[in-house]
Amino acid sequence: MKISSIKKTTIKILTLLLLISSVTPVFSQDERQNVSDFLGANTNIAAHDNKYLDEISNCVKWIREYHSWAHYEAANNYYKWDNITKEPHTYTWPNHNNFMDECTELGINVLIDALNKPGWLDDDHIPNNTGDGSKASDYIEKLEFMGQLVARYGSKQIEESKLETADKATGLDIIKYYEDENEPDYWWWSPEWPAENYATYCNAVHDGYGVQPDASHPLLGIKSVDPDAQHVVAGTAGADSLIFHEILQHSNGRVPFDVLNVHMYCSDHTNGYSPEHETYGFEVKMEGLFKWKNRVLPDMPIWITEFGWDTYKATSGSHSYIYATFDAQANYLVRANLILMKMGFEKAFMFMAADVNSTNAGQYSSSGLIKDKNAGYEKKPSYFHLATMQNVLGTSYYDGVVTYAQKAGNNEVYCLQFDDPDNNGKKYALWTRQTNSNQDNGATTDYQLEIGSASAVYSIVPSNLDEDGDTVSVTMEGTKVNLTLSERPIYIVASEIETGFDQFNSVKADLVVYPNPAQTSAQILVKLPGRSEVSVSVFSSDGQLIQVLEQNAFVEGEKVYRFGDGVKSGIYLVRCHSKWGTNVKRLVILN
Repeated sequence: MKISSIKKTTIKILTLLLLISSVTPVFSQDERQNVSDFLGANTNIAAHDNKYLDEISNCVKWIREYHSWAHYEAANNYYKWDNITKEPHTYTWPNHNNFMDECTELGINVLIDALNKPGWLDDDHIPNNTGDGSKASDYIEKLEFMGQLVARYGSKQIEESKLETADKATGLDIIKYYEDENEPDYWWWSPEWPAENYATYCNAVHDGYGVQPDASHPLLGIKSVDPDAQHVVAGTAGADSLIFHEILQHSNGRVPFDVLNVHMYCSDHTNGYSPEHETYGFEVKMEGLFKWKNRVLPDMPIWITEFGWDTYKATSGSHSYIYATFDAQANYLVRANLILMKMGFEKAFMFMAADVNSTNAGQYSSSGLIKDKNAGYEKKPSYFHLATMQNVLGTSYYDGVVTYAQKAGNNEVYCLQFDDPDNNGKKYALWTRQTNSNQDNGATTDYQLEIGSASAVYSIVPSNLDEDGDTVSVTMEGTKVNLTLSERPIYIVASEIETGFDQFNSVKADLVVYPNPAQTSAQILVKLPGRSEVSVSVFSSDGQLIQVLEQNAFVEGEKVYRFGDGVKSGIYLVRCHSKWGTNVKRLVILN
């Protein structure tokens, strides 16, 4: 059901796609997941209300929505997903349909995490409404909420008599993944939620196991309402296998979830550390979890739905225990996603999209890609680095390790390879760090990357004010690329396809585009050291020819062309070819 139509108003920065002359498929893409389908972030309806969801979609195509039961069923059986229901208030907020509508418009997939018990039950954090939580029926109100949620946003049409919502919307086919709670193994609240009781709830919410619907509670659980829905177990605070082991022990031989789910922060509860850290890094901390998973549930997907670093440090020097500088946070988040991909996670959700409080030194307050409302949702370096990662690798597929923690003096080198079927080529993500360092400290390492034969090779370096990074030529020695790596990951793009651009050849002719960005049109100046046959063309950012300004004409000295009148806003590539080579400039039009 379409509740609103959201039109994107910001220019999307798109990855430079090389022109394709031939493509040879060698696999079924349905069997693999591309990088866009891996990258995610945590957020909630505030991203829609405060109009920054569009910006976040430049970085991630998945969000984990903190879906507050307390907000959406603020009174028993009054569900505020629509824009009709006001009870028990005088307003219809949160208007969740509008949020889902915008996600659909932006191509964002949603994992709904239903949490936060409403006050009309009690103020306990455990979601039972009666009893001690040891029986499935103790959770019947939460099971009902989940059932009505799945009936609305799942893929199945449910008969109207079972729907308790005012608008009776059903089978909207928007949401496939539902998370049942958040961190059931918390140790900082009292009382704790015993693992055997969470197992009872987990089984019941999975498919109604151990409880029967009745006239007052016609829909209970997730898969009992939509068998095609996927149940993501509540993300655990401990990144180990203990709670999963206990759930299975108390499940009568059942596996009451479809996706494993953990949270982890690289910290000793005093300081934040790099994602590769030898004691507090992802791989060393989750080694036991993966050993257990590969032995007990080898075919089950595993997600990480919280990780990140705070960026605020008070003038007093106080900071959270996951603190990193702005630049280090940017580096860590990109590197963390690459490491988690290599480890075998199917999806990774950064915590979080926007700061909760950009000037608070508390844990998880300033871990966003953008700052909070008081700071005008200013974009941090991490925003630009993640947008660049999305633009460069989004349509590519992880294809393994070239080198990983390879020693280079006091440093170590990391290089992951990605399949680029669109251009019949490869992409690489590379970085370095000092071995046994706690945080980034400015390490650099010279490195040669063997890429074999390729018709076009170039580098993309993330920039703090650019969503698609800086495109830089590379120095080759035969089939090897000479690189100086830093703690900021860079990307090497190697295409086997003849593109016609050859934009990184050394040229003596100059190509100048001004103004850039241009409000309506731009002047294109070609400056030649002599007389030559010249072709000047403009392409869209995905390689489609837009206009030929000059075709095989003899030019000497300087000549000016005009482009932009009547074209759509966006990014264009201006290409000039002469006997001195080919040059390409990027042009932004803001009509």
